Amino acid sequence: MAKNTQLVERNKASKGLRLGNYLIDLAIFYGCIMGVFFVMGLISQDPEALIDDLDHVNPFLDRILTLILYAIYMFVIEILLKGRSIGKFLTGTKVVTTDGNQPTMGDLFTRNISRAVPFDQLSFLGNNGWHDSWSDTRVVRIKDYETALKLEKEMEMLGSAENL
Repeated sequence: MAKNTQLVERNKASKGLRLGNYLIDLAIFYGCIMGVFFVMGLISQDPEALIDDLDHVNPFLDRILTLILYAIYMFVIEILLKGRSIGKFLTGTKVVTTDGNQPTMGDLFTRNISRAVPFDQLSFLGNNGWHDSWSDTRVVRIKDYETALKLEKEMEMLGSAENL
């Protein structure tokens, strides 16, 4: 288990890749939200009243609701795509646990509900973001991680074959 932990830490995605994941996923999320409001406007009997209602939403409540919706959105996407999001697909990264396993639904729930904590994005100025630390997950570069994992297994097999 410690070997896999070292492999995970050595193959973590850079902060630049993580920022790219975040920006891509956030753009897609807001695109979905705008799509929902567009459809609501099309089917609404009084689209002007809908726009007026949206203009008078409490900004604090709006921010909290948006944070929670983003956390739920990312949770559903990462469940459906097994630890990946659209941003992670585009950047060649994925979520694994700190010991190198596929995250469970509970891991992904903890990871994504932690995103609703205000300033979670700023936590990446440190070593790991809060939603990674609190869920014991990491985002790794898939090709590098899988290559290192395969090499590690081959070394173990070689060592065990020599002991025969």
